[in-house]
Amino acid sequence: MYAVIGVFEIILRNSIDRHFVYLKGNNWLEDAVQPGGYLEVATGCEDSCHAVQECIYKLGLEYTHDQLITKLSFGFWSYQFAKKNFAAAGNTLLEIFPNRSFGINQKTVFKNLVKINEIRNRIAHYEPICFDKSTGAISTTFVANRYNLILELLFWLGCNPKRILYGIDSVRNGINAVNVIS
Repeated sequence: MYAVIGVFEIILRNSIDRHFVYLKGNNWLEDAVQPGGYLEVATGCEDSCHAVQECIYKLGLEYTHDQLITKLSFGFWSYQFAKKNFAAAGNTLLEIFPNRSFGINQKTVFKNLVKINEIRNRIAHYEPICFDKSTGAISTTFVANRYNLILELLFWLGCNPKRILYGIDSVRNGINAVNVIS
């Protein structure tokens, strides 16, 4: 599952970057945190602004726009769909999802990204993901739901999930294996 999430994360951040490079220029993210930049002036975007500034500082002489993009967390990219960040950037970011269904808005995308970030963090911290929290029984429902959500968002992003995940996606096999032994 972690490999699937990793591919999704890369596609999401690169889609956001391409969108803003097109709209705001090659240094859009560095410009956003400069005095007068959209993340610097917008109330409620302080955490995102600080995250970018901190990454730029840590990169030091190694700084490039591409290095900055790769160093920012999945949480940072998810929060670009939070209400205040989304508005501060100009309310255009839904354009990266050409295949989203009619009526899917920024709030829905943000909630979905938070759900994906939740399982990402649970895996990264070696927390159990195949248990029903209320009963303690083995259950693949949580993983299956998050997996299907990732596939849906990949499709919204204009990708063919089967093609893009070919060779790395063994999630369904893993779910089936857990279901057989439980």
